[in-house]
Amino acid sequence: MEFSRNPSLSIHSDSLNLALLPIADLAMLGITPPLPKADWQLVIKPLSELTHEVQYLDDDYHQVQAVIDGSQEASPHKRQSDEAGDIAVEVYADGEIAAVATFGRYLEDHRNRRKPTELFYEVTLHTMYVKEAYRRQGLASCLCELIINIARTDCDSLFRKLAQHSIQLKLWFSALAITQGGEAICDLLSEAFVEMADDVIDELIEQGVPVRYQEPMIFVDCLA
Repeated sequence: MEFSRNPSLSIHSDSLNLALLPIADLAMLGITPPLPKADWQLVIKPLSELTHEVQYLDDDYHQVQAVIDGSQEASPHKRQSDEAGDIAVEVYADGEIAAVATFGRYLEDHRNRRKPTELFYEVTLHTMYVKEAYRRQGLASCLCELIINIARTDCDSLFRKLAQHSIQLKLWFSALAITQGGEAICDLLSEAFVEMADDVIDELIEQGVPVRYQEPMIFVDCLA
C-alpha cells in the first residue's frame, strides 16, 4: 500500500532538520499506559543508565540476555550506542524492580541516505522481562503499549517533516525471540507496529498531509 501526492523528489540535505525526541521529553508526553496497580512506578531512561538492580534478576533473565548480547556481537550490522535512541523502561513495585524492557529506535542519517527519496526508521526490541512474582498481571502488555506509543510519536513527527520534501519514510521492526513467551511478545509488537503505522497514515491523510508510505518491514528471528 503506497500513497503519493507530490511527484517532486529533489531535496537539499541541509534543509532537513530531523531528530528523535529526547528521552526526557518522552517521559513527559503522557503516553505511558496505566499500570496494573496505581502505586507502581514506571521510569523511562537512556539504556546507559539501566539500573544496577537488573544484576539481581532471576537467572533466566541473564541467560536470555547473554544469548541476545552474543547475537548482537555476531551480527554484521552493528550500531553505535545512541543516547537518544537506546531506551530502558523500568517498572518498580513494592520497592523493587518488577519488569524491564530495553529497545532502540534508529533513524537513518539523512545526510548519508541509501536513496535520496527515502529514509529508514527502525524500532529494535532488545529485552523484555517481568519477574515471576509479577507475571500474568498485564505488565508485559503495558511495556509493549509504551514502546508502540513512543514509535507512534516518532513516526507522526517524521512523516510530517518528510512530507514537506516528498521523502518516503520506511518503517522497520526487528527483534530476537529466545523463549516461547518472547515469541508471543514479538508477535504482539509486530502486529501493533503495523497497526500503529496504518493509524498514523490514516490520520495524516485525513488532515491533508502529503505522505508517501508502504507497509512496515518486520524482522523477527525465533530461537524458541
